[in-house]
Amino acid sequence: MHILSAMVRTRTFDPSAALSQVVDLFSSKGYSETSMEDIVQATGVSRYGLYGTFGNKRELFEQALEQYAEGMGKRSFLRLLEPGASLDHIRAIFNERVADMSCSDENKGCLFIHTAMELAPQDAELRGVLQRFMKRMSKAFAVGLDSAKGRGEVREDLDVDAAGEMLTSAMFGLAVMGRTGFSREMLDKIVDNTLESLTR
Repeated sequence: MHILSAMVRTRTFDPSAALSQVVDLFSSKGYSETSMEDIVQATGVSRYGLYGTFGNKRELFEQALEQYAEGMGKRSFLRLLEPGASLDHIRAIFNERVADMSCSDENKGCLFIHTAMELAPQDAELRGVLQRFMKRMSKAFAVGLDSAKGRGEVREDLDVDAAGEMLTSAMFGLAVMGRTGFSREMLDKIVDNTLESLTR
């Protein structure tokens, strides 16, 4: 009876909401500095419930990383895949990300930066997750740039695939700079110069 009650209790939480809380926790603290007790306190879910739903800490981290990637893609980049995507859409994405990077929340971080610096060098599986996400980001930028080229907003000889990779690199570089204290004004100037290079 006790075991049955425990199993029922594990189903009373929303796994999607709990995973979102875990994403925020890993983003702010990184993998190594986040304990299972931290996760229990952040989500309000017992260890039993977490293990039964997500698996161990490593499995939970992998699911959090995938959700983070999926969320960023849907939130910021799907607009570039729509007809009529323009350079303004690309600028809006950078503006959104810079605003997020420059927020005053000292606990806010980028899960990808944490992962790239902390785990990816010695973890081929996580490197693969990061690389797949960056390739999707580069592709979305390339599709948007191709549309912008058709609208005459970027130079005619622009290699949109190479430019998409450049914008992806710029995005991650800005994330690092934002979290190390560079000003919003500095980040905005970098965005301006980067996008202007596509039109010259």
